[in-house]
Amino acid sequence: MALKRHRLCQRRKALGLSQERLAEILGVERSTVVRWEGAETDPQPWHRSRIADALRVSLEQLDEMLVDVSVATRRGRIMGDETHDPAIGAVRPDLLTGLRTFLNSYLPDRSDEPMRPLADVRRSVGRVHGLYQRASYSSAARLLPDVLGHATNLAMHASGAERVRAFQLLAAAYIAASKLAAKVGDGESALLTADRASTAAGLAGDRALLAVAAYQAACGLLRLPGRTGQATQVLESSIDQLNSDGPVTDPNLISARGALLLLAAVVAASGSEQKTAGHLLNQAGELATELGSDRNCLWTGFGPTNVAIHAVSAAVRAGNPDRAATVALRLDTSRLPTVLVGRRAQVHVDLAAASMMGSADRSAAVLHLLEAERTATEVVQANVQARELIRDLLSKERRAATPGLRPLAERAGLLV
Repeated sequence: MALKRHRLCQRRKALGLSQERLAEILGVERSTVVRWEGAETDPQPWHRSRIADALRVSLEQLDEMLVDVSVATRRGRIMGDETHDPAIGAVRPDLLTGLRTFLNSYLPDRSDEPMRPLADVRRSVGRVHGLYQRASYSSAARLLPDVLGHATNLAMHASGAERVRAFQLLAAAYIAASKLAAKVGDGESALLTADRASTAAGLAGDRALLAVAAYQAACGLLRLPGRTGQATQVLESSIDQLNSDGPVTDPNLISARGALLLLAAVVAASGSEQKTAGHLLNQAGELATELGSDRNCLWTGFGPTNVAIHAVSAAVRAGNPDRAATVALRLDTSRLPTVLVGRRAQVHVDLAAASMMGSADRSAAVLHLLEAERTATEVVQANVQARELIRDLLSKERRAATPGLRPLAERAGLLV
């Protein structure tokens, strides 16, 4: 029975390193790397720090990769194919190793760590959000533990008016963490980080951040089996609370309310509540018109184009591929803020799903996924929806009719 350290192998591939190139960097033979990845031997202690540096992980993360040994699937077999759950094998838990380690450290020792200035922490939080929105998920994941640590340290020691701003930054940092966790399919981490974001936003007294944290809590719940009803309750109560405020002019509050309405519309469409979904999309459209343009307040990306993108998503969730294609024809994603690369790629992921519903010809779905990958390379490596679609395509594969599918699946780490 052959064994393999899949996470170690996937990390090397994610960095674009061949076994030969990694061996060259480490000053060892390729056969040595092969034995490490095949769990035949363990790296000697003097090699480990160099391996960690080459793979851009901590020594603790490397240790986790080394102990994670599983039975090797034969080449061409779909990862996770031994189960009946399409999400198994599509989720990328290794991407969140650093975040989970941070979340499990309830009493972190930062006594010898100098407190970063508020301006530095603000830049770091903005950077991790920017990386996420550019679909640079691996880079965002690497930065998140340190960003959360610095934001926590600042919130613990700041005073006066700076304390409020520190808790706003802490909430924003946890929102970024929740986004990444939801994107890769880890509902539990997404929900936990959204809850921490809500606590920090509440301490800051920031209503708009509280609304965005509620949005992320709903995203986390939607990634957990049997929690759709609870997600709907979170969305409905949050929307009702914001509506009770009456008309607002604050772009942050308008954007947060609009984001909640869009997610509620997609959830309603998934539950075959087409009339409700349409009503919610219309409300979001009115707010987008009020906002005036495609903006990115509180990193929501809310605006007229984002409403259209969610109309495509809602049509897909409702099982109406023709409607999704019609809306997509009128969609101009170039109007989005430049940073929203992941949002542009999402359109092609949704259209791939629509193509699979509307025709026995799977080639159109593959083309959309290839375009999503061209737009944002890491979409097929991290986005759980895209990865589930690739696995579904592989299970129905007719090689002559789906050229490009297997190389795409290999780049995604779904074929070994």
